[in-house]
Amino acid sequence: MAGPSAVIPIVFLPGIMGTNLQSAGKNKSGAEKGEAVWRPPNMDGVGPILSAVGQLFSYWFRGAATRQRRLDPSNVLIDPRGPIDTEGTLDKETAKKRGWGTVMRSAYQPVMCQMERTLNNIMESGELLRWWSEEGLRNPTDYGDEMQGAPLTMDDLQHAAQYRYDVWAGGYNWLQSNKDSGADIIRYIDDVVLAHYKRTGEAAEKVILVTHSMGGLVGRAVACLHDYGKLLGVVHGVMPATGAPATYHHCRCGYDGVAQVILGSNAAEVTAVMANSPGALELVPTSDYNGGKPWLKLGGMVDNDAQWLPEKDPYEEIYKSREWYGLVPAHNEKHLDPAGVAPSKRGASRFDKFDVRIEAVKAFQDAISERFPTPAYIHYGDDLRHRSWAAIHWKGRPVVRLSGVALVEDDGEGDLKMSAEGFAPFKLSFADAVDAGDGTVPATSGSAPAGSSVAARFRHGSEGRGEFARVNAKGRTEGYEHQASYEDLRTQWATLYSLVRIAGNANWA
Repeated sequence: MAGPSAVIPIVFLPGIMGTNLQSAGKNKSGAEKGEAVWRPPNMDGVGPILSAVGQLFSYWFRGAATRQRRLDPSNVLIDPRGPIDTEGTLDKETAKKRGWGTVMRSAYQPVMCQMERTLNNIMESGELLRWWSEEGLRNPTDYGDEMQGAPLTMDDLQHAAQYRYDVWAGGYNWLQSNKDSGADIIRYIDDVVLAHYKRTGEAAEKVILVTHSMGGLVGRAVACLHDYGKLLGVVHGVMPATGAPATYHHCRCGYDGVAQVILGSNAAEVTAVMANSPGALELVPTSDYNGGKPWLKLGGMVDNDAQWLPEKDPYEEIYKSREWYGLVPAHNEKHLDPAGVAPSKRGASRFDKFDVRIEAVKAFQDAISERFPTPAYIHYGDDLRHRSWAAIHWKGRPVVRLSGVALVEDDGEGDLKMSAEGFAPFKLSFADAVDAGDGTVPATSGSAPAGSSVAARFRHGSEGRGEFARVNAKGRTEGYEHQASYEDLRTQWATLYSLVRIAGNANWA
């Protein structure tokens, strides 16, 4: 029996570093045109692990200058040649045409398969199929919805079953501004996704976006900055809605674990890429992060012997500051352009150009502040086992006032040697994350979306509420890790529920 002829395309937008990139062959990047310059490592099997080890080994010997040249926002293109695994839900050639090869296989393609499989098997002969009859009718509050949404009804599911759901991948250049990526995604939807159905003669008027992490900022740019009219709605997963202090950590200390080999193990290697990437910089905490409260704690072990920033403006007080606590302090200026690919023009220093980028970050963050697609469905992690930086702390000797405190040495990995008038030299160290979240995005940012456009907000992990909100598939009271969030049954349930709710707005079947 033929399936529905009316289609609701679902476009999945990955997070930062979740899209494969290739060299455009411009400038002196050290990479040939078409050469893969970024492939997120898949670590879920012997073959993928061996491939990832090879990539890790190649990056081990690449310093800051090489990383900067290869990951130049103006010299990369989306690479559609990545691995594809459809788990038998559709043929590989179809998936390739839908862009699946542009995104990280292990983190994203399983949930893309699940959406394709489950949404196209809602009803048969007027009866609900297994997942929907057993799981789909549960109350969303059981899965942590803080907005007290209603369960799906038979009418909701009958309406949704009138449509076919085709899942597409929306890879994008995550190094450039998310506003620019939003414009690119609109062109992709118009010129590739919806154009496909015009050629086949199938009805498909609007799309649904499903986003992960920074992909949520791209989705908000599509809906709120470019006012795109062909969206039915958006599902946002683990979105740093008001930024993440982890971005500051990476720029000052480097990454931890396996990620440090590719992304950089210290300030020099990370700053060379991040400080030249508008997309990455747009992840810093916004001016309204945590209600505008300060989040950078300087010195001391308790609140009363430390200084807190920002007092008012994070862009001037932290991101553009040349002080030892700045995002890129004066002594790290050399890391802004180690490759020498941005020669000074008209006497502009490297910091002058960096400040221009920070001003653009401010403009982007201000433009999307408290603005979300209509409707928006949110899910996020709020778990004490997945510690995240809701605040940053350079801990050590009390800092009664910032004046008179000077940097002696910075190892670029989280340890500072300081001096202060009347005191012997002392040490400040970057404190571990202690706040609830998903290991990257703190709950205070993941939970920030609010207002009339937000239809549901699912809170998952130890701090969640609801029968299934706290417990994972193994029966443990535990949340999920940021990158792997879509592997969790709670996010999958929230996503499928949200998609059927959004599909209720479709009227072309």
